[in-house]
Amino acid sequence: MAITATVTRGFTFATGVDVSAASLNQLGEPTVTINEGNVNITGGTISGLSSPIAIADGGTGSANAGAARTALGLGTAATQATSAFLQPSNNLSDVSTAGTARTNLGLGTVATQASNAVALTGGTISGTIMTLKSYDVAGVPSASPAGQMIYVTDGNAGAATVAVSDGSAWKVVALGATIST
Repeated sequence: MAITATVTRGFTFATGVDVSAASLNQLGEPTVTINEGNVNITGGTISGLSSPIAIADGGTGSANAGAARTALGLGTAATQATSAFLQPSNNLSDVSTAGTARTNLGLGTVATQASNAVALTGGTISGTIMTLKSYDVAGVPSASPAGQMIYVTDGNAGAATVAVSDGSAWKVVALGATIST
């Protein structure tokens, strides 16, 4: 391996002089040139390169940060503050216009309803089993508004039934015979 060193200060050691750490410090900062294909650098810094490190060698092939971002395909987003972007830890609370975000996601107005008070107007509910709220006759809620449905455990002469509200009273829906195959 060919290694050459150039001392920045002119200093000559006389023959037979012991070389110690203190006397080596008098040499100043040396410039070292290594003419080898593979070099391992295990510390310190690299500076004063006459050309950028090539992409094939793990560099960016660029002489400045802007050109390096371009070479890496980072664009202008790489120079933005992190506050310019949604943060995963905020769970979307940092969206500036929640209504627009819901529209863009196709969520519609159902997305703003509480899970214990969902009102569906229009559309179809299918592919699921619907469970009606269960009451006994003494505990049925108000029949207003019309169109509500409930399950009444003792609402048809003591037998279970489904009831539909007409706006002022609960009407029995006869349950008929048990289904069979």
